[in-house]
Amino acid sequence: MKTFNISRINTDFGTFRVSGDWYFETPEVEKINIKSIEVMGSDGWVLLNKTSESNSQLIINLLPLLLSHLLLKHRAVYT
Repeated sequence: MKTFNISRINTDFGTFRVSGDWYFETPEVEKINIKSIEVMGSDGWVLLNKTSESNSQLIINLLPLLLSHLLLKHRAVYT
C-alpha cells in the first residue's frame, strides 16, 4: 500500500484535491482508499462529505481518473 496526495486534478466535473492510499501492486479502482477529497469552489477548496449519496456517485466517477493519474505518476518515478 502506498500513500498518495494529488494537489490538483482537473476533470470534466470539477477540480479536486485528493489524498489516500492505493495498492499499486494491483492497480484497480476498488483498491483506492480516499481519506480526504476537496473540490475547488468559488471561495477556494471545499471539503466533501464522502458519505453523502451525491458525493459517493461523484467519487465513483472520479476513481478511474485517479487510478490513471496515480499509474502515470508511479511509472514516471520508476522509469
